[in-house]
Amino acid sequence: MSDLDSVLSVIENPARRQILEALVREPHYPLQLSKELGISQQAIVKHLKVLEENGLVESYVEKSDLKGPQRRKYYPVQTFSVVVDLGPNLFHAELITRTQDEEATITEKSENFTEIREQMKKIDDELALLNEKREELLAEKEKLLQCARDATASIPDYMVRKIIHEFILHPDCSMNDIARLISVRDDIVFESIRNWLSEW
Repeated sequence: MSDLDSVLSVIENPARRQILEALVREPHYPLQLSKELGISQQAIVKHLKVLEENGLVESYVEKSDLKGPQRRKYYPVQTFSVVVDLGPNLFHAELITRTQDEEATITEKSENFTEIREQMKKIDDELALLNEKREELLAEKEKLLQCARDATASIPDYMVRKIIHEFILHPDCSMNDIARLISVRDDIVFESIRNWLSEW
């Protein structure tokens, strides 16, 4: 799945998130999931169908250990992060897909569980530091956007305020890009920004 709206529509369901959380530990079959999560097997099957149709999980048939009927096991196949930033002056939602490195997912057999836990702790600590830095940068971004908001508050034209907001919010975008982003003619964007910069 490469569409944020599609991903959100699938994972917004708490039962599907519980299913995915179980599947990342190891492949499960529907009856297993039903017993573990306390959800009817019929509901589990429906949720798995949605997850499979949207490419988040795949399945394979496995023979039963007790010479019973074959059973279908499910496992996750997507690697992504959903990032949503919301504040008084900021809204940003993004789907970040990551390439799954098959080599990196294989742990050397010589490593013991103590080493694995130590490595996990190191990674968690580094991620925590990155999150702290990210929060600091987002707070700074909020301040800048508030400054821009204050500076444009006296402009009577809503569309001009919107154009300037997008101009500041997306510093890597050209004026043509901004025009396409908010579906406004290029000349309106150019004139609005030029007039604002000359007065500011």
